[in-house]
Amino acid sequence: MKKSAQIKEIQLRLPDDIKIVDETDFEFNEDEFLSILCWLKYFNCHYEQNKKNELPDIKFPIISKRLRLDFGLYTVKSNSEPFKGFYNIYLSNNIKNLVGRKTLNNFILQWNL
Repeated sequence: MKKSAQIKEIQLRLPDDIKIVDETDFEFNEDEFLSILCWLKYFNCHYEQNKKNELPDIKFPIISKRLRLDFGLYTVKSNSEPFKGFYNIYLSNNIKNLVGRKTLNNFILQWNL
């Protein structure tokens, strides 16, 4: 399935006043697409109970090594393009190789695993 079709399917599963904003520059594989749909199910359960009154407990679910969702800004209207004036959820790249970034090795050492 092409990315444009995947984005349309994702948008169909969101409330009408919330838009998905894709900030990535790559195609999603099937596992990533299914993970996104699962996290949207989690988000929709939260939204049914809380609307825009509070953020979900998990704000930045990791989809894969290269992709994450960002629920952190859906409670305020965006003041930037492409969906200015809408409430947005973002599909974003995971940031790699930053100084101080937690890696698997850091976790193993920190927690004596």
